[in-house]
Amino acid sequence: MNQVPKIVVITPVKNEAWILDKFLAVTSQFADFIIVADQNSTDESVNICKLYPKVILIQNTSNQYDEAERQILLIQKARDLIPEHKILLALDADEILAANAMHTLGWQTMLKANPGTVLCFEKPDLYLTTNHCIRYNVPWPIGYVDDGAEHKVKKIHSIRIPRPDYAPILHINDVKILHYGLTRMSGQISKLRFYTVVENTLKTSSLLSRRSRYTPQSDWITHGRLEASPNNWFFGWEELGIDMSTTLHQKYYWYDFEVLRYFDKYGYNRFWLEDIWSFDWESCRSFAISNKIENVPNSKISPPPKFLQLIVFCLTKVYNIFKVYNIFKWW
Repeated sequence: MNQVPKIVVITPVKNEAWILDKFLAVTSQFADFIIVADQNSTDESVNICKLYPKVILIQNTSNQYDEAERQILLIQKARDLIPEHKILLALDADEILAANAMHTLGWQTMLKANPGTVLCFEKPDLYLTTNHCIRYNVPWPIGYVDDGAEHKVKKIHSIRIPRPDYAPILHINDVKILHYGLTRMSGQISKLRFYTVVENTLKTSSLLSRRSRYTPQSDWITHGRLEASPNNWFFGWEELGIDMSTTLHQKYYWYDFEVLRYFDKYGYNRFWLEDIWSFDWESCRSFAISNKIENVPNSKISPPPKFLQLIVFCLTKVYNIFKVYNIFKWW
């Protein structure tokens, strides 16, 4: 196919004002269309989107965390609005294309890929600041040269793009997608607590699996290689006046208030065994009430008894030691 494909970025958003301006400023440099599905944001996310002409803003009115629903919404909207030959790039707002990407051989190879091709990219985690990153050997399936294939989804940890059995996989090794999540570590840990609670209610994983995966004490560096971030990941965007280094931190994040809503709905003691109690939920609840945040518990939140925390902590340690041998695969 000789036709140059349109590049359509599809992005779910909920209270992403901390990074959204940076994301849209960069993405507007390479995308033909940016479809943003906003899910009831209460910050400036919607107003920021309106500043960028390439953004097509749609509403995800669901009150539930459901990756399947939002992915189908975004993909279907892209297909409805842009019927011509296109590449879908499914990026979160904290995932930003490196500045040298469009000058690589991989980028040109991507533009020539046949419909039905899955596009995989390296996604380094920028670590604490943009000066360092954690690199990984396994690329992420983030793009799809669209051919209308069905998107098979899960409610959580769902692959973002279609991956039909017949699809060839193209690893684009010289194009990097920079993940900013770990530059705002307190926000990332807040997100882990939120995922823990969501998976508890969805029953999509076991207790010890959740505690192993979502521990706030995670040593991120052990998962990859800590390296200095190359300047050419940022320089081209900075020349355009885009601030590539500043990130904003908060005392409390929307994830924390969502967890409080789960406490209110299910009772906080349902989550006593989860690894979320190094955080002061009672102070967060008091803050939420003083700021008139709705659907949070009216009564004091008490952490689990220390003996209970110690027991489940020890079980988690044993699980982590032996899970490599699959001994506890049934837990």
